[in-house]
Amino acid sequence: MVEAVARRRRRRRRRRAAAVQLVGRKVRELRRLVPGAAEMPADRLLLRAAGYIAQLRARVELLRALAEFCAVPGPHRLT
Repeated sequence: MVEAVARRRRRRRRRRAAAVQLVGRKVRELRRLVPGAAEMPADRLLLRAAGYIAQLRARVELLRALAEFCAVPGPHRLT
């Protein structure tokens, strides 16, 4: 019984260590993707990333609207 408890504890520790390692990898990747976030604490990084995502979405909407506005009506031929 004592061995079973010890085994469960070891398994929990391993799972927790793996989860911490995974989160660390994800935070490093986010730091690489978000401009100006290289040395930011994780809490500010998440806020910065959320703002950056909102900014990118707004840009995509603007570009879609521009593309629709500039689109040539009728069949398109490039010959």
